[in-house]
Amino acid sequence: MRTPIFCGVIKRRILLNYRADPEVVKRLLPAPFYPKLYHGYAIVGVCLIGLESLRPRGLPGWVGVNTENAVHRMVAEWVDSQGHSHARIFVARRDTDLWLTTILRGRLFPGGYHRARFAVEESLGHVEFACRSIDRKMEISFSGDDTLQLPASSCFKSLHEDFFRSADSANSLAEGWASLEGIALEEKEWKIRPFRISQVSCSFFADQERFPAGSVEFDHALVMRDIAQAWHLEPATSSPPARPWLRPMEPSSPVAAHPKQSSIR
Repeated sequence: MRTPIFCGVIKRRILLNYRADPEVVKRLLPAPFYPKLYHGYAIVGVCLIGLESLRPRGLPGWVGVNTENAVHRMVAEWVDSQGHSHARIFVARRDTDLWLTTILRGRLFPGGYHRARFAVEESLGHVEFACRSIDRKMEISFSGDDTLQLPASSCFKSLHEDFFRSADSANSLAEGWASLEGIALEEKEWKIRPFRISQVSCSFFADQERFPAGSVEFDHALVMRDIAQAWHLEPATSSPPARPWLRPMEPSSPVAAHPKQSSIR
């Protein structure tokens, strides 16, 4: 059994999901991963997660910290030696406003974390969100509201799809890019609903060196709130990725401005 290393509460978790060309996503994934397809699309996106009372297992909630995080991810799978397929999330980049995370990355926190500034305003199901990394290689903004239905343009027709819960574990390239590290999120309950986006901009998916024009399109957003959670570390792989050239790339195209209601200094 995996041992929880951190626990806390997901105050707000918003998933901005995009549908993408599988061949493009395949080139971005290290072996042994390949895109997990839904109706012929690869599904990629960014998880924007606000955590409260984040702390090591066994400590009281009052010692925990609050933090905002952005995780760029790709839904993937791999096949074991018995021919069984396993769904995973491949994490391409992590950003956080918690300085301790960036210092202890690779020790207590898997993968490379980048420092970022976040501006979030919420009221009655409405969210105005903006973030920008200190290294200026990542920038996201969106605004939207809770809703009851997915957009008609989405390739998903309902929330009653196993695809949304098919991958509760994530892998990312370790420091030095020589192996893969894993982490699993254990949510105490599953409460998710559609989130209607009014405007969205994400430099990761606007980068045409990474995603050529026409190869990626925003599909839908989801939101979760007030969920108890625990994180578990998983063993790192011992073999290096088959595509060692994979690196987070700087955006090569401009991104839209942040919403006026939020600002980052």
